[in-house]
Amino acid sequence: MLIRLILYIALAWGIYYALSGLFKGVSSTLKGDGAEARVDDVMQRCPECETYFPSREGLARRVGGERRLFCGDDCAGKFAQRGGPPAEGEGG
Repeated sequence: MLIRLILYIALAWGIYYALSGLFKGVSSTLKGDGAEARVDDVMQRCPECETYFPSREGLARRVGGERRLFCGDDCAGKFAQRGGPPAEGEGG
């Protein structure tokens, strides 16, 4: 009888613990204080075509000894061939 009571208490505690963790995650998402509310990315401007893109999606390349972020392989290739940014009015 005592063992059964201990098992019921342990089962109830396990269910409570699982549900409280589940509802904490849901409530923090609804409140906006979860991962969605964090600003962990910065918009960067591509040195070739001058469009903006999230830095986590950029392609890092070394050109002329400097590390630069590009929006794609095409822009990185064009920039590397020329060895620098496009001339005035040439971007895009």
